[in-house]
Amino acid sequence: MDKSAKRFQLHKLIELLQYKESLRVVPFLVASCVAALVSVLYTKIFFATEEVSLKILHETHWSLSLFATLTTIFLSWYIPYRMAPQAGGSGIPQMLIANELDPSTDSKIIRSFIGIRVILVKIVSSIVCVLGGGAVGQEGPTLQIASGIFYRIGEKSTQWIQQASTRSFILAGGASGLAAAFNTPLGGIVYALEELSKDYFNNFKTYVLWSVMATGLLVQTAMGGYLYFGFPSIESINFQSYVYIVTVAALTGILGAVVGKIFFKISQFRKVIKNVRKLVVINITCGLIFWLCIYFWNDHGIGGGKAIITDLLFKDAWATPSDVLIRLVGPIIMSLAGVAGGLFAPTLAIGATFGSLFSEILWPHNHHLLILCGMIGFLTGFMKTPFTAFILIFEMTDRHSSLFPMMLSAAVAAGISHIVSQHSFYELVKEDFFHTKDSQKTP
Repeated sequence: MDKSAKRFQLHKLIELLQYKESLRVVPFLVASCVAALVSVLYTKIFFATEEVSLKILHETHWSLSLFATLTTIFLSWYIPYRMAPQAGGSGIPQMLIANELDPSTDSKIIRSFIGIRVILVKIVSSIVCVLGGGAVGQEGPTLQIASGIFYRIGEKSTQWIQQASTRSFILAGGASGLAAAFNTPLGGIVYALEELSKDYFNNFKTYVLWSVMATGLLVQTAMGGYLYFGFPSIESINFQSYVYIVTVAALTGILGAVVGKIFFKISQFRKVIKNVRKLVVINITCGLIFWLCIYFWNDHGIGGGKAIITDLLFKDAWATPSDVLIRLVGPIIMSLAGVAGGLFAPTLAIGATFGSLFSEILWPHNHHLLILCGMIGFLTGFMKTPFTAFILIFEMTDRHSSLFPMMLSAAVAAGISHIVSQHSFYELVKEDFFHTKDSQKTP
C-alpha cells in the first residue's frame, strides 16, 4: 500500500472518530460511569443496613427495636415530605412520568421527579427505612437515581453536543438503573424496549445499548460476575411439570395484578389526605403494626426479601403460609405509611414464597423451578412486562434448561392477569398524574 493510500485511510479514520454520532455517545458513557458508581455504593450500603436491622431486631431490647422501627419509618416518610415529595414511594412511577414529559417545556417538573435533590433524598430516606426493617427494596430507587443522573448529565451535554435528546438520557438511565440493580444488562435492555420506550425506542437504541453495557460492565467489575440469586438446582422437567408451572403462573399473575390495584388504591387514599397530623398518625400506626408483625410474628418481613429468596433456593428452606402473608402485608403497610423504597424486590419475594408454598403442598418434585415461575408470574402480573420478568429471572439465575418454563410462566401470567387489571400499578400512577395535569390546564 503506497503512502497516499495510507494517508487517505488515516484521514477517513479521523473523520469517523470525529463524526458527531460518535461524539454524542460520550455523555451517555460518562453518565454510565457515574450511575454505576452511585448504584454500587448505594446497593452495598442498603444491604449492609438491612443486616444491621436484623441485629437490632434480634440482639437488642424490644423497646430499642420498637423505637428504631417507628423512628426510621417516620423519617423515611417525613424527610421526603418536607424536602422532596417525589423522593417518596418506589421511584419507578416517578421515572416513568419523567420519561413521558416534554423536556423542552416541562424541565422543572422533570427535576421535581428525578432531580439531584430528589436523588439525594431518595438515597437517604430509603436507607433510613430499611434500617428499621422496612419491607422495601433498593431496585426501584436505583432506577430513579440512575435516570436522574443521566438526565442531569444530559442537560449539561446538550449545551455542547448538538441534537442530544434529554429524553434519551432518561430512558437510558432507567434501563441502566435496572441493569445495575440486578446485575442484569440484558434485562435492562429488555425493560427499555418493553416499558420505557414502547414506540420510539428505535430513535435512540444505540445510546441505550451503550449505556446499559457500560453500566453493566462497571457494576460487574466492582461487584464481581455474580448471579443476583445464584445458581439454583433444577430437577428434570416432564409433562406433569407444565401443569403445575401453568397453575403457579396463573395464580401468581392474578395475585400480582390484585396487589397492584391495592397499591394504587392506597396511593389514591394518601393523595386526598392534606392534613399533616393525619399523615403522621397513619405513619406511626403503620410503623407500630409492622414492628408487631416482624417482632412477634415473622421476621422474614424485613427488607426487600432477597434473604428469604436465597434461603428458599439454596438452603433447602420451604416457605410457610406465614411467610407468604408477611411478604404481602409488609409492603402494603409500607405503602400506607408513605415511606421511600422500592417494590421490585418485595414483589419477587411474594412470588417466590407463593411458589415455594404451592410446591410444598401440591408438587415438591421441582421446588426451585416453581419458585422461579412464581417470581416471574407475580412480577408479570404486577408490572405487565412479561419479557422483562422472565429475562430478569433467567439472567439472575442462569438456568438455560428452564428457559421455556420461564417464558411459559410469563406468557400465562400476562394473559390471565389482564382479567383483573389491564394496567400495572406503575402505569396507573402515571396515567393518574397526567390526567390530573391535563385537568388542571382545563379552565
